[in-house]
Amino acid sequence: MALMGFMERMLEHPIIYEISQAPLVKAKFAVIERHLRGQDVRKVLDVGCGPGINATRFAGAEYVGIDVNERYISFARAKYPGHFVQADLQTADLSSLGTFDTILVNSLLHHVPDDAVRRILQQLRHLLEPDGTIHILELLRPERRSLVGFMAIVDRGRYARRAAEWRDLFEEHFETLSLEPHVFKAGLWGLVYFRGKRKIPRIPQ
Repeated sequence: MALMGFMERMLEHPIIYEISQAPLVKAKFAVIERHLRGQDVRKVLDVGCGPGINATRFAGAEYVGIDVNERYISFARAKYPGHFVQADLQTADLSSLGTFDTILVNSLLHHVPDDAVRRILQQLRHLLEPDGTIHILELLRPERRSLVGFMAIVDRGRYARRAAEWRDLFEEHFETLSLEPHVFKAGLWGLVYFRGKRKIPRIPQ
């Protein structure tokens, strides 16, 4: 536990976090790039943007990154293009940012419990344009014990969920366009990728 606590503190530093993510970024982001290929991406909200690693992937769009870690945001503002906001989505009102045709949530929600996930997704639903898409990558807890399951346990996030649990949370606010569990990096990490559109509440008849 002491070692895990030390690692968590180290990863709070932007440069260390960026170095640690460098070998993973391309593999993790490949599935999102595949679904974004050919789309007209105009305005992007990157939720849990960290130190701004993804900003250069959206060079032709209006990019907004948000993260609760003030050091990450300061680092991102100094190094990457775009607009970076320090805020906690569980409590902050982001309506002043307008709406987005593309929302990215990359490895954020496995850090918070179900009620917090619901609050975050509810706000993101209002920030997504009617024809826009949300792309979520999250840590997957497999059905059976395995190396992937162990890696999920030792990750900084304490709320890795099974694919069906993620789907149930996502579908409270978004309609599913695709849901793809997959393992990468020599079978060490399991992720679930979700692509969805804003769910329109049904009006009682």
